[in-house]
Amino acid sequence: MARSKHGSPVRGMDSVAHSSVRDQRFGRMFRNLPAAAFTEDALTDLAKTMFQGEFAEKIEEGKPVDVALNEREPEDENPAIPAGFTYFGQFLDHDITFDPVSSLDRFNDPDALQDFRTPRLDLDSVYGSGPADQPFLYEDDELHLLLGDDKDFDGTRKNRPDLPRNAAKIRRALLGDKRNDENVIVSQLHATFLRFHNKVVDTSRSRDFGLCQQTVRWHYQWIVLHDFLPRIIGKETYERVIVGRGEKPNIRFYNPQGRYAFIPVEFSVAAYRYGHTMVRPSYSLNGTVTKPDPIEQRFNGKKAKFNRIPIFSLTDVIQHPRANLNGFRELPDFWAIDWAFFFDGVAPEGPPPAGAVLPQPSYKLDTTLVDPLTSLPDHQREPIHIRRALAALNLLRGWRLGLPSGQAVARHMEMEALSDEQLFDSEDEDRKRARGALLSDHPGIFKDNAPLWFYILREAEIFGNSQHLGPVGGTIVAEVLAGLIREDRHSFLAQWPKWRPTLPGAEVGHFTMADLVNFTNR
Repeated sequence: MARSKHGSPVRGMDSVAHSSVRDQRFGRMFRNLPAAAFTEDALTDLAKTMFQGEFAEKIEEGKPVDVALNEREPEDENPAIPAGFTYFGQFLDHDITFDPVSSLDRFNDPDALQDFRTPRLDLDSVYGSGPADQPFLYEDDELHLLLGDDKDFDGTRKNRPDLPRNAAKIRRALLGDKRNDENVIVSQLHATFLRFHNKVVDTSRSRDFGLCQQTVRWHYQWIVLHDFLPRIIGKETYERVIVGRGEKPNIRFYNPQGRYAFIPVEFSVAAYRYGHTMVRPSYSLNGTVTKPDPIEQRFNGKKAKFNRIPIFSLTDVIQHPRANLNGFRELPDFWAIDWAFFFDGVAPEGPPPAGAVLPQPSYKLDTTLVDPLTSLPDHQREPIHIRRALAALNLLRGWRLGLPSGQAVARHMEMEALSDEQLFDSEDEDRKRARGALLSDHPGIFKDNAPLWFYILREAEIFGNSQHLGPVGGTIVAEVLAGLIREDRHSFLAQWPKWRPTLPGAEVGHFTMADLVNFTNR
């Protein structure tokens, strides 16, 4: 064992449950492809065509801006992917990537960006550096993870905790990655993983932290490969890249280079940002908490009435803690999530409202984002108003990081590239005219030269029927996630490729997100 100059063990070396690396860099998946050239004006104009724009119309008509829990939205919803997987995808992203230093105001070299998360699906956002190095995340036994105050929604279970928090006036969460407190849904997902680990400890015959942690990690990796990815990438890409249960993935384009793994910017800045289009404008949390308080809030200077709780709004949650799902604050009482509202196969924890459509579906994978994403609260200091719009942020970041065009990537992958007519078409006539004008207003900019993120979203509309990613986007997402698992020497694919889940699930030898929740809730 390594020792310090004073003779005591070097801090952290007494734990064997760490990843094979602590951090690594971002890089390129397609190193030989040239960066696509754009102008900032062209990209911000494209971004303006990527929002639904329904709020203003509904406010003008005096209607709620969202639908009630017992209503469907066939034009917007994607029932093939329950809403919980939107935030599972966000949770997964926080597990593998974090870049606090890149900027929209300069061009960045991806090879020089540091990834401050381990490029592994190892739940370091949950475990931090382990009980020896970050004991404030753990109970005194150094086996159980610390939980917060109970926020049960019907007063009977007393086991639906918030994240553990400090005693400051605005109680900040104690966790391995602050981003897992940025909205109420992802914070409750993080709390569920804390409870899942503790349940594994309580039901295990071993009191070895490392073995319990391995059980949690391997089941999580299985969920990513065999529950999450099939929904996101579609059956054809899943069978081609992931191959199937108990098989090693077939990876052609992503070379993670073993212990020197990196996160490709084509993944982190383009393909994996598909999830932004799946965000609903609002959600209900459980049978008790379905609406916000107040129901009427301001949106772009006008009063908007909500049937469900907005994913976020500019209403101050200090004065109105039940107004929205904004994070970085204590969870209000009774706001613990009933995951039957978000994942299929989860046993409901109470009678849902009459006629409720559960689980709540995600929104379609397409080239539009919901209206609340036009004005992000974390970007109010940006000098240009459009930069507070998530679509503009994504497009500008991809340009600044020198991403290749979508067509260049498709051809490199030996796939037929979408034409300009296909890319800038739309089923909505107003949007179709606006996007057609882009080609004439910015001559030559978008000719055979679509931003990779936009290309992947449009491909999902055309080839995935807006229910899953198309071949380019799906292949990038599948190969990177599977590659990170395969090359991690602590993962089940590296140590025991034929391993099957050991915890109880609806299907023997298989394990889903619903199984994780049901097991944890028992």
